[in-house]
Amino acid sequence: MFRVSYKPSASHWIFPPIIMGVLALLLAVMIMQRAVRCSRSGEPFFNLKTARFFEPGWDKVRFFGSVALFILYIKAMELAGFLAASIVFVFLYSVLYYGVEKLRQIPAAVASGNPWSNAAFRATVVSLVISVVFSTAVWYLFGRVFQITLP
Repeated sequence: MFRVSYKPSASHWIFPPIIMGVLALLLAVMIMQRAVRCSRSGEPFFNLKTARFFEPGWDKVRFFGSVALFILYIKAMELAGFLAASIVFVFLYSVLYYGVEKLRQIPAAVASGNPWSNAAFRATVVSLVISVVFSTAVWYLFGRVFQITLP
């Protein structure tokens, strides 16, 4: 059995090695599945002529938006701390994935006098509530209950 030395000031470094181990295991499973599939079908394991990283018609806005938000999230945690940055960026991710174009409908929904009848307004409010509740719950659970320091 292995032992984990626990130091409260560095407890947030417990999870990255665990996550890397799980990802390495999943990569090994994917490679084995590909090898089995290639051996059954008779195709080569590496076929550079027909290989492609992205499927045709992939969503460039969401991909590059996610990468940009991830980089900005790391910087924001350094400036504002875990909780504030998480609330903002969980909301921004949800806006990115349910559609930035729906934000244009919100001023008209508010001006109509009955914003709850507009699906875009409801989705934005729900995203904001989820961002606050989820981020606060994660912060409380890990930071207070488990006493794991957060970045």
